[in-house]
Amino acid sequence: MFLKLLHRLNVPSDVAYGMALASILGSIAVWARRNEKDPGNAERLGIFIGLWAPTFMIIGNGLQVEEAQTPRLEDQTDAFAAKMHDTAQSIGSS
Repeated sequence: MFLKLLHRLNVPSDVAYGMALASILGSIAVWARRNEKDPGNAERLGIFIGLWAPTFMIIGNGLQVEEAQTPRLEDQTDAFAAKMHDTAQSIGSS
């Protein structure tokens, strides 16, 4: 249901994959900026941010499946144009 909502809002799967990459890079950045006073806090925060990546990857994969199952607008337009062409030919030959 969540994936269908995101698909209806035209959120592409690339956005979720990009967020997964940003989560990984953010995790590394937070971990690298730890201070000597409390290094454990930065390490825990880095791990927490890094754990978002699999969730975003799953969402991206689900959106990619939704995109593959939904016919593209171009396909619908081509089918409509072919139907109109057939109709025009049948009217013209009468």
